[in-house]
Amino acid sequence: MKVVFINSDRIGEGDEDLGRKLMGSFLYSLARTEPKPYAVGLMNGAVRLACEGAASLEDLRLLEADGVKVLSCGTCLDWFSLKEQLAVGAVGTMNDAAALFMEADSVVSVG
Repeated sequence: MKVVFINSDRIGEGDEDLGRKLMGSFLYSLARTEPKPYAVGLMNGAVRLACEGAASLEDLRLLEADGVKVLSCGTCLDWFSLKEQLAVGAVGTMNDAAALFMEADSVVSVG
């Protein structure tokens, strides 16, 4: 099983707007590409991608509808005061993340 780990709301260093556009394009493509990952784990600033108002909500919802687990770090949501705004997926713990990564055949890191 493959797990996609995302640790930022943008891809790469440099221009932040370009990085956000690239992340949006990645999630759009991931939601429409086969095979799907088993799960998408969101940590640090990436939890913003699963919250109300995020441009990526439709894509994450498509992934979830296709059976992909979408887990957002609970500590990260608390840190950014976003737990009440989570709009897709579930709140995960560090234990969940560690178990998911160790069970995965491969972890693809994006961010």
